[in-house]
Amino acid sequence: MHLRILAGLAGVLALSGCEEAKPLQRETPQDEIITALDKHAKDIQRGNPETSLSVAVIRDGKVEFIRLYDKSIRGKTVVGAQEPIFEVASLGKPVFAYLTLKLVDLDILSLERPLYQYAPDLFESADPRLKRITARMLLSHTSGLTNFDEKDPLKLRFDPGTEFTYSGSGYALLQQVLERRTGLNLETLARIHVFEPLGMTSTSFLWQHAYNYRIRFGYDKDGDRITGKRKPTTGNAAWSLHTTAGDYARFLAAMMDEGVEPEVKEWMLSKHKTITGKISWSMGWGIQATKPNSSIWHWGSNPGYRSYTVGYPEEDLGIVVLSNNEKLFEGIEPLILHTIGGTLPSYHWF
Repeated sequence: MHLRILAGLAGVLALSGCEEAKPLQRETPQDEIITALDKHAKDIQRGNPETSLSVAVIRDGKVEFIRLYDKSIRGKTVVGAQEPIFEVASLGKPVFAYLTLKLVDLDILSLERPLYQYAPDLFESADPRLKRITARMLLSHTSGLTNFDEKDPLKLRFDPGTEFTYSGSGYALLQQVLERRTGLNLETLARIHVFEPLGMTSTSFLWQHAYNYRIRFGYDKDGDRITGKRKPTTGNAAWSLHTTAGDYARFLAAMMDEGVEPEVKEWMLSKHKTITGKISWSMGWGIQATKPNSSIWHWGSNPGYRSYTVGYPEEDLGIVVLSNNEKLFEGIEPLILHTIGGTLPSYHWF
């Protein structure tokens, strides 16, 4: 996410207030969950008639259902090609982190070896501290790199490995290292190691021809459609992912499943850097202090799109919410809490 978008998101979060904790809906009958979801989604729709909202719920290790709320569909269970495509921005970061850690597990890359040793030319700068940056630092946002500083993409805010600062630039840099190391581009690597194994058939870091018919175009904070939709021909780990709620829910379910490589799961679900009393970061996911157990989460924010996902690994419960309207982030929090329960301390943090 770019800095100006982050600033706007922070403002929305500040206005959204805090929601009280609600019991996790682990055993609630599906029809009751859908009834609660429909109520909140339709309330959002009434105030934003052009909105498309797609919601997937995960329980017991599988995607239980996917519901679509659209201009012509006010609540319908959808599957496969019925699902619309959304630009999901930073939700691509956990996907990229998983890809990277699978390559680490295959001994193609080291978490601890300075990345300068793999691709010296990518770290050419007057600042010698850049040569100390590792994959672990970039994945956990502790490299010190700023977030998409167009004037100086290698600018450091602090010594690598010492503090936290969210950095899409760091993910884009690590992407370049992986591509050099393997000789394959991001899209090919993701398709081999993530999309095909997990059945994410509608997901890509690149624009696909079929997206012309399935994309939901974005609307800005004033409710106006954003023209000039970006159609990336080069993948970017930090922002270019396009997907459906169902595909991303399959990814989230896999992250919480015992079938994922044990070490990769440990890396992605364990705290690497504590940020506040309730917020930490792993290598890929944000981790928040929730009850009865901690949960993993991430948001996505590009012009015209807002999304959020949260998963409770111990309870095997999660939700993915994708939307095409910048005004909706405030309304998504109560929708989540009334659908699956829990708390979302991360929603009021960034």
